[in-house]
Amino acid sequence: MRFVLVLLAATLPARLVSAQESLGSIGFEYMGFQHMKAALPPSAAILPGQAEGVALTAPEKVTEPYLLPRASKSHLYAFPKDAEQNKAFVDKWNRILVHNGFLPGAYDFKDGISVLPYTGNDGLVIREFMAEPMQFKPKDPVDLQANMEKISAAVKAAGLPVIASFTSDFDFYLPTYHLYYLTKRAEKDNDETQARILKKEGVDASILAKAGVQVLQQAKDFSGEIDIITVYIGREVGMVTRSADKREDIDTRIADFKKFLAEQGGTFIEAVVRELPPGSYRNFEADLYFFQVGEKK
Repeated sequence: MRFVLVLLAATLPARLVSAQESLGSIGFEYMGFQHMKAALPPSAAILPGQAEGVALTAPEKVTEPYLLPRASKSHLYAFPKDAEQNKAFVDKWNRILVHNGFLPGAYDFKDGISVLPYTGNDGLVIREFMAEPMQFKPKDPVDLQANMEKISAAVKAAGLPVIASFTSDFDFYLPTYHLYYLTKRAEKDNDETQARILKKEGVDASILAKAGVQVLQQAKDFSGEIDIITVYIGREVGMVTRSADKREDIDTRIADFKKFLAEQGGTFIEAVVRELPPGSYRNFEADLYFFQVGEKK
């Protein structure tokens, strides 16, 4: 079902969202203006006179997906089934927006999609981190909570104030958690400093670190042998693999990819070439790391 939601998002008009490969009562803890200002990097500093923010004291458990919107550009969007569900979504998030110094706009609800725009906070925008259940033991609330606290603390330490946190338990997806945080809006979503997940096998965290990417966690597959997801903070990273029988051929493929990436406006990070064991389908393989190319918003 998660993939259905992603596909739905991909079909939205350009004014709503640009699809990427790459989603009741609330207890609040007061977070004063000075604390929030100190937590933000200089590029995302709150100007004097802006509304003070709040953060949730404990994660609220949500069982209805329409209450956990996706965040893109300067709006939140959800998929309520009817006017009653839409009202619950809008009421909940209007409250969160106002408490964090944003001015909610008029929502647009039609065809099962509700879009809630907002303005304010000097270019700051809300982004969502939805944890991958592979980050913790399946259906283990204690391990989920521990992982959420670890990632949330790292996001805050990176200068991205977390303004809301939730756990979710849906019939169609394993229990997980969601963090909503503030970052400075960039011309392209890919260039924003965000908490992200790279779903690729065998990612070398040291290469990302050299490129200025902060790796928070790498999780292995069920065998416990291969890293299959990498949780990180930074610009959106991509990795592709190329193979060839001869070393000169793999070098050519790397050069071709670098040229293609440059033409698209992307940034190459590094290539790691390795010789494969005898009997492999090819003799050489290379992992190519790069910063993703995104559409202007």
